[in-house]
Amino acid sequence: MKSPSILWYDLETFGLDSRGDRIAQFAAIRTNLALEQIEEPIVLYCKLSDDYLPDPLSCLVTGITPQEVNEKGLIEAEFIALINKEFSRPNTTVAGFNSIRFDDEFIRSALYRNFFDPYKREWEYNNSRWDIIDLVRAAHDLRPDGILWPDRSSENRPVFRLTSLTEANKIEQIGAHDALVDVRATIAVAKLIKEKQPKLYEYYYNLRSKSEVKKIVSTPFGQPILYTNPLFSSEFGNTRLVLPITHLKTNPNAVLAFDLSQDATALLTADPSSIMMVPGVVTISVNKCPFVSPLGILTDEVAKRLGIDKDAALAKAAYIATQTNLLATIHSMKETFEVVDDVDYQIYSAFFTAQDQKVFDELRNARPEEKMSFNARVHDSRFGGLLFRHIGRNWPEVFNAENSARWRSHCANRTLNPPSDGKMNWKYFYRSIDEKLESVETTPQEKQVLASLKEYGKALEQRIFGKDS
Repeated sequence: MKSPSILWYDLETFGLDSRGDRIAQFAAIRTNLALEQIEEPIVLYCKLSDDYLPDPLSCLVTGITPQEVNEKGLIEAEFIALINKEFSRPNTTVAGFNSIRFDDEFIRSALYRNFFDPYKREWEYNNSRWDIIDLVRAAHDLRPDGILWPDRSSENRPVFRLTSLTEANKIEQIGAHDALVDVRATIAVAKLIKEKQPKLYEYYYNLRSKSEVKKIVSTPFGQPILYTNPLFSSEFGNTRLVLPITHLKTNPNAVLAFDLSQDATALLTADPSSIMMVPGVVTISVNKCPFVSPLGILTDEVAKRLGIDKDAALAKAAYIATQTNLLATIHSMKETFEVVDDVDYQIYSAFFTAQDQKVFDELRNARPEEKMSFNARVHDSRFGGLLFRHIGRNWPEVFNAENSARWRSHCANRTLNPPSDGKMNWKYFYRSIDEKLESVETTPQEKQVLASLKEYGKALEQRIFGKDS
């Protein structure tokens, strides 16, 4: 069995929607647990398919254009297969900076689109995932000594941007928003905390495990705990004293908790349909490395720094715990999810069966021209649409005349009327480019990116619609 290692990674993307937008660049560095690099860095680019328009504003942030990824990159099926292979090596912890809330969701969606299990790499072969952004927040709130903290925002809130942290601590990060540069910066910030606050670092590293989290987050009506989360951002930091109440009936990995700085009246009078909208109600996801700390961490000094009235909070928690009818209210709650009628957005609708996964293993290894023949072998309603798009996005040249026409029709519809609200279509694509080109604040380098985007758009229109416009 391989020695434990951490694969630090970062993505640059063509937009912010993990299900609808695409990955532009992947970079990773593998270290040992002492954070020493043990292998050569990995940098990959992913080609764009013709059924997608990138967000020009994202391209301005990264400087990456469609032409660059199409020249340097792999088709998505090959791109995500290589990433999954690295993520799945035994005893690997995959880590990043805000990766669980952002990058991991892009990875899951790409795995799903290409018929890999989206979750297996997170737990199989003693593997796990981790994310140091909440470690940084907790270091600021609980153990700030030894680290230089960036200037506060105009709203007097602490700042946790990677670039701000590296600048404050004199860590080189030239070329931010290049994935490999950001990976090196992430490792450097992790090293800084490991050096200055080693106990805090090791404590949070152990919270990769759900079982370790559950030792702290006990239900029903467990002991109050400190919970560090960006939802709590204030002039004091991001940590509040919360009361874990109970697991959600529909999701055993989710614990409903209450922020004890809030008035409990609305919580105790809410009905099942409104309880999630009560101020102070939060969800702790035990499988997403939450930074939770036992009550003993809340010394008088820490309570003062965080603006927590400890006695009042504990009295409130004791009173809430007597309201046992609250459990019935929560367990009667029916979770609702926004359902987008598009297979790309249905990753969380249901798990594929074990039998389906066996078919997917064959499908991934089949030649491109053989893949359409798998259509009748899986009965999940999502499969037909996913399979057609999987082939079109990776090997459109194997389509017959009928399916080629269908693919062009799909690309036209997708770029004219993308699913979900606020997604990029031709109108917003060109308008975003033109507005930025006309702005006096746009730099010459940014104008080059915008010109490349406009050129790409014209070529894509020609491919889809067979016309210049």
